Amino acid sequence: MRLRRLLDKSAVKVFLFVFICFIWGSTWFTIKLGLQELPLMFSLSLRFLLAGLVLLTLLKTFNIQVPVNDKQLFLYLYLTFFSFLIPFLLVYWAELTIPSNLASILFSTMPFFAAIFSRIFLKESLNSLQRFGLILGFIGVVFIFKTDTLDFGDVLSLQNRKFFISMFAVVASAFLNASVLIMVKKYGADIHPLAINFIPLNLSGLILLILSGIFEDWSTIKFGVKGVGSVIYLGIFGSIVTFTVYYWLLKKISTVIMSLTAFLTPVFAVMIGVFVGKESITANVLFGALLVLTGMLLVNSFFLFKKFLNGKI
Repeated sequence: MRLRRLLDKSAVKVFLFVFICFIWGSTWFTIKLGLQELPLMFSLSLRFLLAGLVLLTLLKTFNIQVPVNDKQLFLYLYLTFFSFLIPFLLVYWAELTIPSNLASILFSTMPFFAAIFSRIFLKESLNSLQRFGLILGFIGVVFIFKTDTLDFGDVLSLQNRKFFISMFAVVASAFLNASVLIMVKKYGADIHPLAINFIPLNLSGLILLILSGIFEDWSTIKFGVKGVGSVIYLGIFGSIVTFTVYYWLLKKISTVIMSLTAFLTPVFAVMIGVFVGKESITANVLFGALLVLTGMLLVNSFFLFKKFLNGKI
């Protein structure tokens, strides 16, 4: 009971919110490090299976059941493909080509898609300021796509085409993850935060391991510090800790506010990518990122203002 009262405090919620943003911000560069030694699908499968093993231990320790009925099974399958399997494959594949800081900035488009989904499926209206924010954000994405590395006049070249497709893959991943917010709100209210990811993580890990065995060359696998370290860090912190806290907060805080994790995450990711990974970042990307983040705040401003007036944030 004391722990529950502590967790319900606003200060703790804010700390956990910033904490998962920092961890997610660090995962972008960690992914890039791991891919230097491990094949894409093999690395991702180990990450998910390790996370699933740790999660199983926690579920047994705290005697938490994983409920399964038709509605919940649908949610688990949806999370498997549209929260883990496809989005992570897109991001991992993209980071073979583009810098980690650029990937994180592109992923910050998720709140725009969340706002659109909320309008369509939850019937939440958008005011003029929010519509302007959407337009501003997508203008920012255009600036980001028009990087110094990518020239639309030479978009048919192999290098530019792969760079462009990799950037688009990250945006597609953000689109899919935004849809997950709506599905969890609709079907996951009665599922424990530790239980909601158990089936999706393990199922995704098994599918990826099978696909890796078929399509990847395991003779290139190198179990070095970068590869093993990235799997452990991403599996435990990047998957178990962050997603569990995230889904717990999602039940306590509105969908739109939780989507703001995409605002702080690229800030941490850019700092880590530039200062730790020595990655460069162009003026177009910085200006585009500024437009995207400003648009994101405008899109969420109405909901944040209402929460503030009601004393809920």
